[in-house]
Amino acid sequence: MSQVVHDEMAGERGTKLPVLVTGASSGLGLKTAKTLAVEGIPLILGGHDEQKTAAAVRQIREHAPGAEIELVDLELASLEAVAAAVDALHRRERPGLGAIVCNAGLQIVDGVRASRDGYELTFAVNHLGHFALVTGCGDLLGAGARVVVVSSDVHQGPRKSMGFPAPRWRDPRALATPGENAASDRDGRIAYANSKLANVYFTYELARRWRDRGITVNAFDPGLMPETGLARGYPAPARIGFRLLAPVLIKVMPIARTVTRSAADLARLVTDPELAQTTGEYFTGAAQVPSAPESYDRDRATRLWQVSEELVAAARRTSAE
Repeated sequence: MSQVVHDEMAGERGTKLPVLVTGASSGLGLKTAKTLAVEGIPLILGGHDEQKTAAAVRQIREHAPGAEIELVDLELASLEAVAAAVDALHRRERPGLGAIVCNAGLQIVDGVRASRDGYELTFAVNHLGHFALVTGCGDLLGAGARVVVVSSDVHQGPRKSMGFPAPRWRDPRALATPGENAASDRDGRIAYANSKLANVYFTYELARRWRDRGITVNAFDPGLMPETGLARGYPAPARIGFRLLAPVLIKVMPIARTVTRSAADLARLVTDPELAQTTGEYFTGAAQVPSAPESYDRDRATRLWQVSEELVAAARRTSAE
């Protein structure tokens, strides 16, 4: 069973409510956690790899000595594990969250994979796991709390993403169903684009549903970050080339950003008082901008919510059998 572990090295708990960050063991999530820790904000790091999470805690403490950090075992590829994490968060000595940052994500480029529940893995991790986490923790968020969902401009298609294939939206049940044939790397990128569009639909629908509660919900595009590990599924030559070219790409590509810059922008969505009333919006870096025209389709957003609830419920029934 999942449990929240209080880091004994932390000092006395302050009055601020903690921010839950998924995918905080590396890349953007880790850098964002460091930024928040420097501002004195307590953290809950969601992750499943104990060694990586422990290393992240050490790095945060090197950056912000005395940071208040808790850990929660969170595996987004398993809805049973997500439910256990939600239960653990409710059983904390002092329940309550100030914000949730849905940052974890993956991209599959070497064929079709399924989650533990049998759903297409990209859709399961990037959307469905976060859907279950956020809705399951809804009662832990009060007025003034914030939810930030990390999306990507790849949902806008090649014109905004330097040639990345556009999403091919279908009924969410079809998106959640692994294909029978081996997928090409292009299919994997399309699945990733679909999941990032799902992130925007989820953001806008959640913002509408929670508006009267005083909870803000916004989507964030961090831009292309060559320094991160999102390309870890690619062949070794591509990964090495991407890493070596990172400094050049950041300088010459308009959509490329350093992790430090994107983390600062993401942390701002969590903490900036000027954004306390901003909800249902899409940010690229620090700029509030329109998302793709198709992302404003309310019927699609409503259908995605409905199917997501059904898929989560089905997985829970199966795990209970």
